[in-house]
Amino acid sequence: MATDANTHAWIRLAAIGAVAGLFASLFGVGGGIVMVPLLVLLVGFETKIATATSLAAIILTATVGAITHATLGNVAWEYAILIGVPAVAGLLLGLWTKERISARSLTLAFAGLLMAVAVWLMIKQALPDETLVSIDFGRAAGAAGLGVAAGALAGLFGVGGGILFVPALTLVVGLPHLQAEGASLLAIIPVSILGSWRQHRSGTVRWRAAATMGVASVLTAVAGAFLAEATPAQTLQVLFAVLMIATAAQIIIRERPRTPTPRSASTPQN
Repeated sequence: MATDANTHAWIRLAAIGAVAGLFASLFGVGGGIVMVPLLVLLVGFETKIATATSLAAIILTATVGAITHATLGNVAWEYAILIGVPAVAGLLLGLWTKERISARSLTLAFAGLLMAVAVWLMIKQALPDETLVSIDFGRAAGAAGLGVAAGALAGLFGVGGGILFVPALTLVVGLPHLQAEGASLLAIIPVSILGSWRQHRSGTVRWRAAATMGVASVLTAVAGAFLAEATPAQTLQVLFAVLMIATAAQIIIRERPRTPTPRSASTPQN
């Protein structure tokens, strides 16, 4: 009986990974905004463990998504580097800060910011996907600064950098949405690697669960990239805005006080 329950838990993990892979490549996010709540609700992980395990799974998910977008010509390489490398420093800052402050009020403010940016995305006209934006000093500096901010917020709130990378690259830098998605996935890779290593040191990563989700996300991540390629830029931008609103709502719900529940006996371990 216990074996059947454990098998069902692993099946749920694979299903979570498959859904996250599709979201990751379709929207240029890591997939953590899908994985974390589902790991808590369906598998019984505590929030800290769910966040850390999700970050580890994202390494494979983002890599496959970035490679697929690259084969389709949808990666703005320079901007991926300009926003990804500073994001690593921002991630360390966010993790350091998270260990030292109570961030509930800041978290709720961040949810409000996501909603505001979502409204901005809905009303702003998306650039055509074939429009290329040349790099200059102002855009380079802006991308680097946004990378630090996105990394710090990712470390603080465990929402993943992509939910911030994509709107930053489209609204501030001026990249077409599809190019921003490809750059975002590439930038997420070093952030997720370093973040997973730091979380592993604290013992909160469940590596077998992360591997299960990562492997299950491979095919759907490829499918998501092709689906994004076939979707009009304005539609992608509006759908991403809806995703941001859903993420903000999820953050608010996670911050609400709740009664502790017993840990599930069928929860997969390391």
